[in-house]
Amino acid sequence: MASKKMLIAIFVSLLLSFASCQELRSQSERRRSIRAEECRFSSRRSQPTERILSEGGVMEFWDEMEQQFRCAGVAAMRTVIQPRSLALPSYQSSPRLVYIVQGEGLMGISFPGCPETYSAISPRREGEWWRREEHLEQEAEGRFVRDVHQKVHRFRQGDLIAIPAGAVHWCYNDRDVDVIAVAVHDLNNQANQLDQSLRLFFLAGGAPLTALTGQTRRIREQDNFQNILNAFDPELIAEAFGVPTETVQKLQVQDGRGFIVRAETMRMLRPEGEEEEEYEIIEGEEEIYRRRRGYDYEGAEAYRRRRMEGGEEAYWRRRGIRRGGCNENTLEETASNGLEEAICTMKVRHNMNTRTEADVYSRHGGRLNIVNEYKLPLLRFLGMSAEKGHLFPNALYAPHWEMNSHSIVYCTRGEARVQVVGSRGQLVMDEMVREGDLVVIPQYFASASRAGRDGFEFVSFKTTSLPMKSSLAGQTSILRSFPLEVVMHSYLISRTEAHHLKQIRGQQQQTYLLSPLVRRRFS
Repeated sequence: MASKKMLIAIFVSLLLSFASCQELRSQSERRRSIRAEECRFSSRRSQPTERILSEGGVMEFWDEMEQQFRCAGVAAMRTVIQPRSLALPSYQSSPRLVYIVQGEGLMGISFPGCPETYSAISPRREGEWWRREEHLEQEAEGRFVRDVHQKVHRFRQGDLIAIPAGAVHWCYNDRDVDVIAVAVHDLNNQANQLDQSLRLFFLAGGAPLTALTGQTRRIREQDNFQNILNAFDPELIAEAFGVPTETVQKLQVQDGRGFIVRAETMRMLRPEGEEEEEYEIIEGEEEIYRRRRGYDYEGAEAYRRRRMEGGEEAYWRRRGIRRGGCNENTLEETASNGLEEAICTMKVRHNMNTRTEADVYSRHGGRLNIVNEYKLPLLRFLGMSAEKGHLFPNALYAPHWEMNSHSIVYCTRGEARVQVVGSRGQLVMDEMVREGDLVVIPQYFASASRAGRDGFEFVSFKTTSLPMKSSLAGQTSILRSFPLEVVMHSYLISRTEAHHLKQIRGQQQQTYLLSPLVRRRFS
């Protein structure tokens, strides 16, 4: 009897397993069918079609329902942050790569589980300031509070910033020029287990009073971004944070400022300068700071002696910074848990405008800066990378195709004629691409570009952390790997023509970026 029940149980388990496998197979076939249908398209340059205006800037979105975006499984947006404005904390459901087209500022990316390694004392009342010698006494009186937070990064023009899915980030423009940033989201990434739609989750702010504007209007869930705290019960949130309900109601208020708000004065602890200066400039000590920078060596020496009064540890205590040591009181605070030495301390940005770091350079053609998982290890977790290109006037980006990724190309300056050819040998794109335009070039589709009279600068986002490409022309041309007889019989050309086809550009020691070639007759 027991054996009969066991056989029935095994039979039912096998039946359920078979049904589950069939369902998974049918889902996979439906996905392949949908993706195949989505990739029947013609590339074209495009501009953002939707805009969300906020108090301190604007967010612009490309139409992710276009065939070229659906095929590549990506979404793109452009953000403009006005001076002294803050892009409110948010996270997204897919990895994001950001390129800073213009401006500089401060940003933070919060990684769950990572320690707050920045610590400082700040005034409890707005506008109140202090001197270092008075820190301990005034803190004891309750006039100051200790603030701890994760690392604050300074970004500048040309930076590529990697933001993992689910990581909360914010951005502040502390300069006098607008910050312009272009971002690409990989919706097909395995980190996104939702549908292929751009989903942004804001921890503050709300839909602005100004209506969403653009060339097209589509009714969809993303058109009505909201603060995710709004939907929670105030009593529940108050208990979770341990604060009064009145405070929570302020978190949930809809003031119509949008998602980029004005913030005229913001103070936070951060290193300054190219080499991360050790001190901050505080009110009443600007002259001492300037002296320390080399304007007055005698004053700098006096400042050093003042700093050492009471000992090194007392100085750091006045600064409000915890100094780790190997004693009983600080060992627990400074002991490593291993996590911050890996994910928590990874670089999140890499500048792509550095000429000396060019991976491909041609004296008359231009240069390419490639940022992959070796230059920015965090990209390995995102499965994305990028390439910054600068073509000189009339230079040619040789015909090539991407072997393991899609390319999302954004023009930052100049113009170029871009051609893209599909698998059926048809020309799917032949247009002039200008500043602000965005083009999607699918995997394996061959493309070539010729810069205009003013050159052509672009950034190309890749959907893999280690991109590979194959070129048709230049020193790395795939034709150079063929025997001469193969080239002759493939194209029905003479031996001399085949030799020229293989060797002319190769002898000039040029790879992907080719200088303008003066046409001449070969005999």
